[in-house]
Amino acid sequence: MLLRPTRHRVIVNNQQGFTLVELIIVIVLVGILAVTAGPRIFGSGSVDQVVTERQLLSLLRLQQQQAMQDVVNRCYGVTLNSAEVIPYDCGQPVDNARIVALPAENTLSIVSALPNAATGFRFNALGCPVSTGHATTAENCGQSAVELQINGANARSVCVQSQGYIRVGSCS
Repeated sequence: MLLRPTRHRVIVNNQQGFTLVELIIVIVLVGILAVTAGPRIFGSGSVDQVVTERQLLSLLRLQQQQAMQDVVNRCYGVTLNSAEVIPYDCGQPVDNARIVALPAENTLSIVSALPNAATGFRFNALGCPVSTGHATTAENCGQSAVELQINGANARSVCVQSQGYIRVGSCS
């Protein structure tokens, strides 16, 4: 029996790493994500403001719906001060869970041409923002928008447009 010589195969390892261009692209993308998403995720002050903004948006929409459904009474809206936003339900007592309290480091400012809007406003039967005098003298839509600004680490705003549309963001 003849033995044939075996050929030794040389196995070449052709594994390659990432190219420099690929590494730079990944580093740039991670940097962009860190700059844009980092403050929103890791900054607790902005989280408090976003939560307050969402609670305020919900409260305003609820008060607007009540004003639109109750055609007899013209007295649904909110009362404002520097520390909280209190729903106004025709002088009825309000549950404390419905009051939107501002975080300690934030302040609330109001931008509107409505009379006495800094202390509160009401909604008419069409859902438009009107002055607190609406309960005694009916007022029409289109008088003025109301912008509620939450000032703190990052400014947030809720806009009640003059025709009644309530949204996040400034009115301008």
